[in-house]
Order: sequence, then C-alpha cells, then structure tokens
Amino acid sequence: MRHGWLVPLLALPCTAQVAPPSSVAASVASSAAAKSEPAWTLLVYGAADNNADDHFQSFLNDVRGAVADDPAIELIVFVDRAVGYSAETATFGEEFTGGRLYRMHAKSAERLDGGEEFPECKRDAEFEPDSADPAMLRKFLAFGHANFPAKRTGLIIYSHASGVSLCPDEQSRRDMGIPELAQTVGAEQSVDWIALELCNMSGVEIAYQWSAFADGFATQVLTAIPNAGPPLDWRRVFERVHAPGHPAAAGRADAVDPATLDARGFGKLAVEEGEKGRLAVLAAGGERAQRVGHEAAASLDLDHAGDVKHAIDAFAVALTKEADPNAARKALEKLRDGGDGVAPVMNYSDDRFTPAGAWVDLYALLARAAACAELGDATRAAARDAMAATDELVIASFGMSGYAGFEPGRNGLFLHFPSANAARLATFGGPRAGETGGAWYSPLPHEANGSHLGEWAWCRDGAVRDDRVVQNWFELLDAWFDDAADGGANGWRY
Repeated sequence: MRHGWLVPLLALPCTAQVAPPSSVAASVASSAAAKSEPAWTLLVYGAADNNADDHFQSFLNDVRGAVADDPAIELIVFVDRAVGYSAETATFGEEFTGGRLYRMHAKSAERLDGGEEFPECKRDAEFEPDSADPAMLRKFLAFGHANFPAKRTGLIIYSHASGVSLCPDEQSRRDMGIPELAQTVGAEQSVDWIALELCNMSGVEIAYQWSAFADGFATQVLTAIPNAGPPLDWRRVFERVHAPGHPAAAGRADAVDPATLDARGFGKLAVEEGEKGRLAVLAAGGERAQRVGHEAAASLDLDHAGDVKHAIDAFAVALTKEADPNAARKALEKLRDGGDGVAPVMNYSDDRFTPAGAWVDLYALLARAAACAELGDATRAAARDAMAATDELVIASFGMSGYAGFEPGRNGLFLHFPSANAARLATFGGPRAGETGGAWYSPLPHEANGSHLGEWAWCRDGAVRDDRVVQNWFELLDAWFDDAADGGANGWRY
C-alpha cells in the first residue's frame, strides 16, 4: 500500500567499489565470506516510521518467502518502524520501534550489527533514526556494499512519496528530497537497479536526477509507478528468480537464473509480473478490482536519461521560436487539457497527494505535439525526436484500462507540466497543495518544513540564469508561469 508514498551511465560496477567484510557480527561475516559471492544482493530500505509499518512487513514477508533462501540472492533490510501502527512480531521475531538491520531468511530474521559503516545500528541497543535523512540511506548502502558484495546490487525503497519528496518520518516530521538523496548518498554508493515501492515516482525528472548524468548517486535501471497505488506483486517477481537446482525453480519453465539476470532483465521481469498481478486482482473482482484501472508501472534504462533531457530541452526551445510563441503555448496547453471533444492527455496526478494535473504522460504529450497542425515543422520534428528518445528510455511498462491508448514500452513516464491556474501553487509555491513558500521545481535550494527540496539537475542543466533566453524545459515553465523582473516566486529569472 502506497497512499501518497512510497539511473544513466554507471561509472563502475558496485562490486568494484566495495571493501572486504569488516563490520557485521563475526558469525555473519565469516559465513558470508565462506560461501561464493552471490549473483545479487538486494538492499531493502524500509522507511516505515509512518503508517506504512504494517504494510511494509507484509511486503517483506512476500519477498523473503519467494526468495526462499536461494544462495544466489542476499536479502538485507534496514527498517525504521513507527509507534502505534503495528504490534506484529512474526516478521522480525519481536515487536519494536526504531531502526534495525536484518539479514532475512525465508522464515527467520537475523539481526545485524552496523559496525563501521552504520555504527548507530547495534544488535544489543536501540536507536531512533530519521529515515527521511538520506545520510541513513547512505550508511545502509555502504554497509551493504562492504559486507554483502555481489555480482550486482539492487535497492528497494518502501515508504510513502509524492513525486516531490519521499520517506516521510513521523518523528522528525520531514521528508527526504529527491535531489537531496542523490547529493547526500553520493556516486560511490550507486547500485545496478532500484525498485521504488513509492507513489508517483516514475517521472523523467527523477530518472535524470538518479542517472550518472546528474553527478551523484545513480542506478542503471529504475522501476517505479507513475500513479498512486498499491505495491507491485513482488511475490510473483521473486518466485521466478532462482538458481538452477533450487527447489523453487523445479517445474517452472519461466524460472530465471539470478547469475544471468542483469538490471535490465530485472526491470522487465518486475513489470511483466506486476502486470500479471494486477490482472489477477481484476479477475478476482471485489473492491480492490474497482481501483486497478488507474494503475501502471515502468522500468527505465537510465543510460538514455541524458538523451531524453536534451531532446525535451530542444522541444522547449523550439516552442519559443515559433512564429507566434503565445499561440504555441496555448496549443500545447490544449493538447494537455483537451477540449472540443478531445480528452485530456494521459495523466497520473492524484489531487490528494500531487500538484493538480501536473504528472503528464511524456510520450502521450509528445505524440500529440508531433501531430499538431497548430505547431510549426521544427517543433513537431523536435517532438518526434523526443518521442524516439523516450522510447529508448522506457524498457518496459504497463497501464491498466483507465489509461486509454497506453502503449507498453512507451507510456508510463511522466513530465511535470502543471496547468497555469495551478502553476504558482504547485510548481512555484509549496511542495504540496495548500502550502506556501518558494519553489521545489527549481535549480535553486528550497526548504519546506525541514525538508530539503529544489536543486533539481533537470532544471539546472543547460539553463543560464538571467539571460532572458529559454534553454530548457524548466525555463520554459518559468517564462510561462513566473516571468517577473525580480525572479518571481521561485527566485529564478530565466
């Protein structure tokens, strides 16, 4: 369950950056060293100091049961639990609140000591982390890399998110900023694959931020959902990933050997089984089936995120060079909003949690622009170029019946494009509807309620401040919605 909640050249493989085991309890370190390096280490960051606590445990039980102690896969967990949401003892062997580290087995949980990399996490003491602080994630990744090296490393983050921020912590009363994560965690803790059990996170700005093009923490492949909705069917996913000879692979023609499964393959598999899970819910009927229609997911190859960034920026520039730029703006807004018998473009916004109308399907918008007679030849050509780049970025995707015309492998990735009447609040106002303050969608720093937002690489790269020339998508929105001599609400004068 993810109510309003819960990258592209990888410089070096993660296994080239790790140190020998040094900080896990001695018995754990010796047993890890005694066996051969696994194909995958999966690091699960459970930022559950909120009402996701009980749901996180259900998700984790599905995953560990499906992994079924396959020696080719290590399953390492950091969890920050909340007060008052769950008294469950079966998952970890006891009820507790606060932060701990575990090595998960099919039917048991082995508590770990964080040692040098994560000294706050001790087997014999409790501590209350701020899981919205990306320093916690950095320490967890350093711990995992150092003590559980593998051929490939994956990260699964489970919590709440909004597309603006993630991992709200009830104790600290703050969220983690998306650029803040990349900047704080750093490139040295990069991983091969990230899966986000977080709402509204399949955004092109997020993909670019967590790619090597943006100079920080990066991943090669990102799996995420653009909408608000429940978790993907991770039991189905991991039931298929087993080494030859493992009992769980017996009789399964579709079993995939973890040793041959790369990050792109994991991303494709997650989408494939995620869609099967949604279809199974639909077939079962009931209340949940009624909500399945507006659910989707995508896996992205972030090696192509820079190409998409450049293509969208070129599209933005072309719009400003139209013979009548104001007419071009009105044409693009009409393509987004619909009218005259035409439906609005595919959109993943949920007004409870995201800026109203802002999460527009990127490929669908570009396809409309490429076919729009009200736009000039150069703009339509730029839209076609951006469509081609987006098609390369999206490895696999699915969208249920509520997204009419959804094209698997093309749709499922959103672009921030708010309507004019929501722009100052949703883009150049606070991080959520009803809040006020500076901009979160900005190259500039922005803090709201202790959360460090702003500083998006998508908005920064290619932009030149105060030259009065639109150079990227962000500056196009700034020119349209916040064109003031003093920099306006967001402090940036394009």
